[in-house]
Amino acid sequence: MNFDPSVFDDPEFKEDAVRELVIAPILNRLGYPPTGSQRVTRSKTLRHPFIRVGTRKHPVTTVPDYMIYVDDKPCLVLDAKAPTEDVLAEDHVQQSYSYAIHPEVQCKEFGLCNGRELVIFSICQPEPLLHLRYEEFEERWEAIEKLLGAKYLAQPSLRRYAPDFGTALKRMGIDADTELILMETRLNLFGRVSDELITASANCDFGSGLHCVSFDFPPEMLGKIVSGLPKPLAEQFCDALSRAPFQAAAGLVLELDLIAQLGEETQVQNETFVPLLIKNVLESRFNLAQVPEDPNDVPPSVFKLRDAFVIKNTGDQP
Repeated sequence: MNFDPSVFDDPEFKEDAVRELVIAPILNRLGYPPTGSQRVTRSKTLRHPFIRVGTRKHPVTTVPDYMIYVDDKPCLVLDAKAPTEDVLAEDHVQQSYSYAIHPEVQCKEFGLCNGRELVIFSICQPEPLLHLRYEEFEERWEAIEKLLGAKYLAQPSLRRYAPDFGTALKRMGIDADTELILMETRLNLFGRVSDELITASANCDFGSGLHCVSFDFPPEMLGKIVSGLPKPLAEQFCDALSRAPFQAAAGLVLELDLIAQLGEETQVQNETFVPLLIKNVLESRFNLAQVPEDPNDVPPSVFKLRDAFVIKNTGDQP
């Protein structure tokens, strides 16, 4: 994929060139052979090229160039277009969508690539999951892999994991004795792991982008951590962690200045991470400033701090 993108302006660079010089290298790099349980096939035709909508037949006239199989199940269809074609054009997207949802296919995701751009959609939402220019392919390769890689297609939940901050620090040579002073750290989901351990999560921008941070601390430190909250909210929050499901979402309104050190590498299911061990809380604050993304998308059974003060206080401060 290492060539001058100005080649896309050449009228002789057409759809077949996009297939061979752009899409095929991507699929090869992702490790898809033409045979096996994890494979890519070319131009799979439909026995019945239409979808019934009520009593009407909706024709499926596009046969995408590639179909990715994982564990012998179709997971994603990818269609090549000429560089002169718009990958976001409504008719192109509609046809690829119709193919993906066809009863003989039933993929959850589909994509289009014209060489200049790669776009991946979910059948569940109109906005693209990923939209990249050719010049971004290499620097954003991890994003491509998380949408087209076999393990992520087999287990989409793995995509939610951002790179681990503790692991990144360890790879930089930071050792366990180094004191890390972290200011204005806004925490989200807390969980009581055992009678000796509570963990909390946060996100931070570091190096190549957003990283996930896991903070571990003993239960006796919880009071100091929530000391910046209004007393009624602090009590509710601590109470939620003392009963099933032993979780509570701070919704990023709990902000700490703290000192931490690297812990031991830990593996949980498909995730390996290095937690940060909280050694001291310098200050705890109740910060109501808005955040770019709503962190309140947690299960209904989990106590949500934001809901507690919004519901309880319809205009009054907690």
